[in-house]
Amino acid sequence: MLSLDAFLLSFALGVDAAAVAFAIGLAHPDKSHRPGLRLAFWFGGFQSLMAIGGWLLASRIEVLRHWAQQGAGVVFIALGAKLMWDAWHETDVPRVPETHHAHLLLALATSLDALAAGVGLVRLEHPEFTIALIGLVAFIMTWGGAMASRYMTHFPEKYLELSGGAILFFLGVKTFV
Repeated sequence: MLSLDAFLLSFALGVDAAAVAFAIGLAHPDKSHRPGLRLAFWFGGFQSLMAIGGWLLASRIEVLRHWAQQGAGVVFIALGAKLMWDAWHETDVPRVPETHHAHLLLALATSLDALAAGVGLVRLEHPEFTIALIGLVAFIMTWGGAMASRYMTHFPEKYLELSGGAILFFLGVKTFV
């Protein structure tokens, strides 16, 4: 995977983490950098771990390895379409819990798409760069989302999710072409 593709994939996967971190930052009474860094470690770490999990799963199961490129294309297209669908059909977001347990569950939920993306990494000879980049970009975007909540009262989640969905969609189309 080219480094531009790896960066675009990382950005698209980090969109949910940034939006969730922003929402948590709005609800959190502590406006220091500490809660944002804690979220960044949770979310960035889970993005990398889930990508590793998907890659290991696909590298161990022969049928997944054989169909990895087509499967990655389908997964990216489906994830992109879902992200864009969710952006257009917003729902009211309940108040975000502020416990470590809730942050763990949110980190897991926002990184499920990284598990699917990790399956597509099996076609790479050395996916370590892409996996590390996924975690790093998620870390930066999460911290940035949490810090932005200190200065803004609203975040254009809809447009961020639409752009992330479009990137995933077009990366999926690119794997077929």
